[in-house]
Amino acid sequence: MRISSIRVYRLDLPLAGAGYAFAKGKRLTVADTTIVRLDTDAGLSGWGECCPLGRSYLASYPEGIRTGIGVLSVHLLGQNPTHIGALNVLMDEALEGHGYVKSAVDVACYDILGKAAGLPVHAFLGGRQHDAMPMYFSLSQDDPEVMLASAEAHWRAGYQHVQLKVGGDVAGDIERIRSIVARKDEHHLVICDANRGWRRDEAIRVVEATRDLDYVLEQPCDRYDDCLSVRRRAAQAFKLDESLKSAGDLMRAHGDDAMDIACIKISKMGGLTKARFARDYCAAAGIPMCVEDVWGGDVVTAALAHLAVSTPKNALLNTTDLHNYNTLHFAAGAPVAKNGRLYVSDEAGLGVTPDEDILGEPMAVYG
Repeated sequence: MRISSIRVYRLDLPLAGAGYAFAKGKRLTVADTTIVRLDTDAGLSGWGECCPLGRSYLASYPEGIRTGIGVLSVHLLGQNPTHIGALNVLMDEALEGHGYVKSAVDVACYDILGKAAGLPVHAFLGGRQHDAMPMYFSLSQDDPEVMLASAEAHWRAGYQHVQLKVGGDVAGDIERIRSIVARKDEHHLVICDANRGWRRDEAIRVVEATRDLDYVLEQPCDRYDDCLSVRRRAAQAFKLDESLKSAGDLMRAHGDDAMDIACIKISKMGGLTKARFARDYCAAAGIPMCVEDVWGGDVVTAALAHLAVSTPKNALLNTTDLHNYNTLHFAAGAPVAKNGRLYVSDEAGLGVTPDEDILGEPMAVYG
């Protein structure tokens, strides 16, 4: 089996409500996502997707994916998509870094592998280990009373985990944290995610002012060393996200005792192949994880669900249903969210079928 053509689609995903507000005043109302289709000479096709959270969240941007796939296409055409490890080596040799560019290709190869074998993708990632997975809901940064109302609504809907977007002004963030943590019960987990929005001194002020509260503190500062300094002062459990871009970052953080919880995002790691390695490292080290991705629609959500459902129960903290933060769905068979839990099917491959009438004409075709 060989890759015979590569089709690249661009799609705008409008976000629900007023959009998504997070640290440093960032707000996203429409997500620019890239969907990739790999066709083979055996008649099988595989789908992948990558969706950066705008252009200023991480060192990734939507146009970069499309340009990068054009660069990689000459190396990918004619290759066997089921030899995924070898294909990752090939991509890394052809394009240094830019793991997010390679993520959609890697995921599409798993989709083809699953379809060829008649098995779901999670069978190749460790096998199903959950009937359904706990999800968190991310509360867009807003006035404390608005965020509290949203938290309470999602608790009533069955979510046990909520994530507060903080990382703005210190006084306002302290009020946000206090107002919501005070209303949770013993079964609820509150994660306060600053998305690197505080300086070290600001993060220290927050942890000192909330030392008596039960919550998880996530990625308070931009620089790893600043996060490590805050972690050593905080009373709360500590989660790293943006600092973890590779297995090497995980190993360093583990060695430094820099985290209690890790966030494994597929495209940030460079695809399912590398995300699986990172996940398995954390599981072996006893570090619980949130298994997810940066942003995306139905294909991204299917990929993260397959990785999450194959994660050992004692290693999975939670996951999320990114496609339901958007108002546009473009594929049938996507994972289903119900009562705060995520369900993924056992259909072959990713189990999703994009609607090409919604996708429109590809913006690029190679091969």
